[in-house]
Amino acid sequence: MPIQARQSQAKANVALVIEAVYAVAAHPDRWDQLIDAMAGDGAAAATMLSADAAGRAAPPPGQMGVVRIGARGGVAAWNAAGEAVFHQRLGVIEAGGLTFFNPSNHEALDQARSRLRAAAGGQVIVKFTQAADEAPHLAYVIAAQDLPESLAFGLNPLAAGGEATAAIVFPAVEATDRLWANLRESFGLTPAETRLAARLKEGLTLKEASGELGVSINTVRNQLRAIFDKIGLSRQSDLIRALTQLSSLAGSLGDGLAAGPVGPVISATERGAVQSAPELRLLRLADGRRLAWREYGDPDGVAVLVIHQGLGCSVLPRGSDALARDLKLRLICPERAGAGRSDPMPGFSYEGVAGDHQALLDDLGVDRLRVVSFMAGAPFALATAARLGRRVERMLLASVRPSGIMVETERDVGHKVVQFRRRILRNSWLADLLFAMMRRQINPRQVERFVRAAASAPSDAAYLAAHPGVVEFIIDYLSESLAVTSKGIADEVKLAARTPRLELRGMTAPITIWHGADDPMTRLDDVRAWLIGRISHERLFEGTGHFLPHKHWPETLAWLAEP
Repeated sequence: MPIQARQSQAKANVALVIEAVYAVAAHPDRWDQLIDAMAGDGAAAATMLSADAAGRAAPPPGQMGVVRIGARGGVAAWNAAGEAVFHQRLGVIEAGGLTFFNPSNHEALDQARSRLRAAAGGQVIVKFTQAADEAPHLAYVIAAQDLPESLAFGLNPLAAGGEATAAIVFPAVEATDRLWANLRESFGLTPAETRLAARLKEGLTLKEASGELGVSINTVRNQLRAIFDKIGLSRQSDLIRALTQLSSLAGSLGDGLAAGPVGPVISATERGAVQSAPELRLLRLADGRRLAWREYGDPDGVAVLVIHQGLGCSVLPRGSDALARDLKLRLICPERAGAGRSDPMPGFSYEGVAGDHQALLDDLGVDRLRVVSFMAGAPFALATAARLGRRVERMLLASVRPSGIMVETERDVGHKVVQFRRRILRNSWLADLLFAMMRRQINPRQVERFVRAAASAPSDAAYLAAHPGVVEFIIDYLSESLAVTSKGIADEVKLAARTPRLELRGMTAPITIWHGADDPMTRLDDVRAWLIGRISHERLFEGTGHFLPHKHWPETLAWLAEP
């Protein structure tokens, strides 16, 4: 294919992914749209966009617009796409600042910058009001130092604007327009119904929406009824029916319990794992970062370093503290840099995380230990064992996710979360933006949908159906892992994508592998090929898939406690 044709296709591929990201920012429940959008060769597309045939820098991926703002609101730098988007829809760029057609946009931007200052970083999604129509124009406001290098490259500086403190990132104009055009075209919504849908998406009540749109409450009710009819919803009637049934059931239980002096019923539940977990502790590392960690079980027991999965934290399933204490285990659970409550790590690496683990163990005076890891925690466990050498007696890696980009095959069809992992690794340049947006919009319903999608193997689906409390635990677990930042998971994705093999000189501990026979993400053969003969023992669990670590958690602790 000629170079110009390949560049054109690369831009189209990246633009599709960028559009999908902003669609998810507007409607988080549609996260799986990203899987289809990332089906192309995103890594090759990003590489192609980095330079043209003569080696000169090309425009940013997907024609994303960037405008850097100084401390006093003046423009410090911009790219051509940022200038074009702003001029076409919002106002003009001047040395003294941004002039919006709609003054309310000044206030929105000022609030976004204030929030960034108060949080000392982070990201804010802003919906600017456009001059010509009712469709919202989303922009992503971040601290200037957090602007990805791929977007910061090639900006036109403007000295009068001062040093940049914030940056506005605009999606392509056509991406935002298409989001609402698709809503109108797919369901046949009128412009008025589309405007109401946009307000309700932002969290406005019907009364607030009627006031903002300048129509009566009866009008918006009729429009909402029309939206429900066209999209096929009947949530209000379902809710009323469910509440009625629950009310009747509560009354029946009350009559039965009133007969005798019976105390409150104690229920085994996974809910509230974060609230019931041991106290979170913080270790100040040599470079000033904080490493968060928890300890479960017997302080004088056999030390075990527990290394969590990718979207994970130091919270273990409820009952772990008592079980570990009974087994005389001391479970030490650190949170990787940028995950949970641990500070991000500049130059994030497997060796750097291993160094954090060594610092924690040295501080605790732990000379001998065992190591267990789950899923994408395996590379970090191996790097730690290589660094600690003979201090590690043995290690268990459960449901291993090898580092490196895995080829997508026909057997991945129908497994949405498998395809998501394959494709985000191929498009790792997108990780910062994607996970930051997903974190801002995270909610229990969204996490539950993701968890149920992960249960694509029949054995996993059956396990969740028989243990519904597991979903409650995972909601708490994932939410806690993203409580402060999405930097950790984004850094992990990029690191895994560029590291197909690990340097494991110095590792002496025998490796035991536990793997589910139904695991759709990775086959045992894939793990063997990645570890190239280093496995000492392996066990394949029939009738088990993605949820092996949770399903066999008590058995895992029992194995770690063996003499």
